[in-house]
Amino acid sequence: MTRRSNFLTILMFCFAMTTLNMSIMNSAHAEQAADSGKIQGKINEIIEVAGYTYVEVDTGSEKVWAAGPTTALKKGERVAFSNAMPMQNFYSESLQRNFSLIYFIRRFITDTAASTSLSKPSAHAKTSQTKQSFAGIEPLEGGKNIAEILAEKDKLKGEKVRVRGKVTRFAAEIMGKNWLHIQDSSGLEDLTVTTHNTVAVGDLVIIEGTLELDKDYNYGYLYPVIVLDAKVIKE
Repeated sequence: MTRRSNFLTILMFCFAMTTLNMSIMNSAHAEQAADSGKIQGKINEIIEVAGYTYVEVDTGSEKVWAAGPTTALKKGERVAFSNAMPMQNFYSESLQRNFSLIYFIRRFITDTAASTSLSKPSAHAKTSQTKQSFAGIEPLEGGKNIAEILAEKDKLKGEKVRVRGKVTRFAAEIMGKNWLHIQDSSGLEDLTVTTHNTVAVGDLVIIEGTLELDKDYNYGYLYPVIVLDAKVIKE
């Protein structure tokens, strides 16, 4: 009975974390991919892992790997993604493969919309997300915006950070914590946060917690940047 309970717990955890990491993929044209901070090219190879899609992209001058939420992509398709979260010498336990350099991203940008969803969210991991506008979210006085946190992540590792953002995703009661993603008007990337507070998608919040890098929860769920045990205040 104990083994069965442990197995069910692992299945529930994997399902909940997959749901948490799902992201609605927005349509984008080629000119969007030319923005600064982006890598673009043609997909050379695709590897599917639980909750993640790995792609090797040929930029024309080099081949680079990126990993993001499960996305319907095709070889030969052009794709773009943010270069904000590079990781060197990353070893994937699920693939048993080492990547000298890989970019962990929140979404793939393509010329056509691509999205994934689950039809039956777990009762213990209720998640929701919606298209939102992040214009006009003012930087927090005495704090940082998300773009600054990502740019200074190495220096901020282990330090307390304060940031204002809008909740884009929320999942409750996973490993004894609540999980949320926030985004602001400073860029395309969002920020993953764990907390004991409860919020709703669309809430404007101030979070304060400890920034950590390369937090690995196993089962293929690696967070290059995450704010742990944050205090969350609704505005």
